[in-house]
Amino acid sequence: MEVIKTSDLPVFWPSVFKRILAYQLILALAWSGVGPTFAASATPVVAGDVSVQGDSAAQQNIGRVMQSPDARSPNLPNRNTLQSQPTIVLPDMGDPGGDSLSRVDERKYGEMIMRQIRPDPDYSNDLPIYDFLNQMERRLLQAAKKAQLGGANEQGSGAYNFEVFAVKDSSINAFALPGGFIGFHTGLIVSAESDSEVASVMGHETGHVLQRHLARQMDKQGMNTMIALAGVLLGALAASRNPSAAAGLIQGGQALAISNQLSYSRDAEREADRVGFQILDTSGYDVNGAPSFFQRLQKATGIMDNGVPAYVRTHPLTTDRIADMQDRARTVTPRTVPTAVEFYFIKARARMEQSGTTSGMYDLKNQFESLSKQAQPGKQMEGFYGLALIAQRQGKIDQAEVYLQQARNIAHASSASGSPIQRQSLSLDITSSELALAKGKNEDALQIAQATLKAYPQSYAAGAAMVNAYLKLGRTNDAIAWLKARTRFQANEAVWWGMLSNAYDQAKNIPMRHFALGEKYALEGAWPAAIEQLKIARSVGGSDFYQNSTIDARLREMQRQYQEELREQAKKSPMG
Repeated sequence: MEVIKTSDLPVFWPSVFKRILAYQLILALAWSGVGPTFAASATPVVAGDVSVQGDSAAQQNIGRVMQSPDARSPNLPNRNTLQSQPTIVLPDMGDPGGDSLSRVDERKYGEMIMRQIRPDPDYSNDLPIYDFLNQMERRLLQAAKKAQLGGANEQGSGAYNFEVFAVKDSSINAFALPGGFIGFHTGLIVSAESDSEVASVMGHETGHVLQRHLARQMDKQGMNTMIALAGVLLGALAASRNPSAAAGLIQGGQALAISNQLSYSRDAEREADRVGFQILDTSGYDVNGAPSFFQRLQKATGIMDNGVPAYVRTHPLTTDRIADMQDRARTVTPRTVPTAVEFYFIKARARMEQSGTTSGMYDLKNQFESLSKQAQPGKQMEGFYGLALIAQRQGKIDQAEVYLQQARNIAHASSASGSPIQRQSLSLDITSSELALAKGKNEDALQIAQATLKAYPQSYAAGAAMVNAYLKLGRTNDAIAWLKARTRFQANEAVWWGMLSNAYDQAKNIPMRHFALGEKYALEGAWPAAIEQLKIARSVGGSDFYQNSTIDARLREMQRQYQEELREQAKKSPMG
């Protein structure tokens, strides 16, 4: 995954790029897999220079470079023994990052990384997927708090504000970043067969964050080591987009510290497995999610280290690792956990996100048609909803409505009795509102969006659908009022600032349009562009005293933050 666009970068971009990639690599406390289309040839590792050859198996596996096959706990019960799961309160292991990396600093670094990731074309802006992932994370975090897991009940500046986002990539991967940011490749969502399987991976990543494994690793490893490891990752990632550039980028990458990081990650993986299991169990998801997902993946891909160079062997799916997952699952009384219908619609949206080219869309339509003819209701729902999305993108609105109704009928027929989560789908309602808007039925679109937002008050997709309907109806004041309230509550969300800028533009409020656009740019890390927008807002006139004061204050704050980030980059850069 490319995390930044070089065209948007300031002069210090190599340092920024390497730091972001270094963080991704040291966070290789991630679970990831490799699709069956990837392979790699073994390549010798030479001290001083590292070369990566073969296709892009390294890209798929590098994220797990520090994991270990030695994950079996000697304290687990016998595999044939069923017993009640004891209530275990894991201790908060303190602040292992010490003074060198506080929770506040960890969040700051995470936000710096996210400002580079959000503008990237591989960052998914699909709001229903975002809602699905973050609703799941909120459920898991509530379970962690209930179980009193270390770090979950921190208050104030020590608390993590988790945010889960999707990356448009067909590989099976998930990763954590400093400060509670967790990324999921769309390929992982597509490959899962239930929401419990997705939740099992998210619970594992949440365990890494809560136990501060990232802070410990960042504190333990020197910046030179991280930059060296980033060189390996940078070359592997570049190979997927520009093979000719990869050779030059990879030169100078050092692999000397990988064995030390592998040794360290053994304890971290055992701890994250244990914490993730408890979170999954307490939250009510199926505890068999993890073993079933990875066991199926293992059989489907033959991932067991075949053809992977030694320095990128990640060993997450050895027999012992999966057996340990199964052992833990056996300690819980079996229970039936139905999959929410929303999961199948999210799978369809994830396939759309990673489809890419026009030819890819043609193949995807065939795939959705095939799914719609399967016997399983879940696959039928995914197929018909996917066909509705394709028709919507092609402007065939009437056809899209027919497919959408077919998906809705199957969802209603297969819903669990009495389950409101099963009976209502955010994705279906959002698409219904969008189709009504496309047909000029603006009032219908607004009513659907408002009802959806009432049912899902934390939904970004429902809020955006409502604002779009307001603007189509010419109710700009309503749109602006709602967005201003939302930006006060969620000031770090670029999506609201972007929509607010559009609303001000429709209302002919030029200074506030530039002000809102500047806030959006700042959240995307484009500090010079953000500062320029605020200067324009201040100079065009038409704003009142209060607005001018707000603009002036934010302009000074942005200039300060920009200079601080430049100093931070220079301080951490090996060339600085």
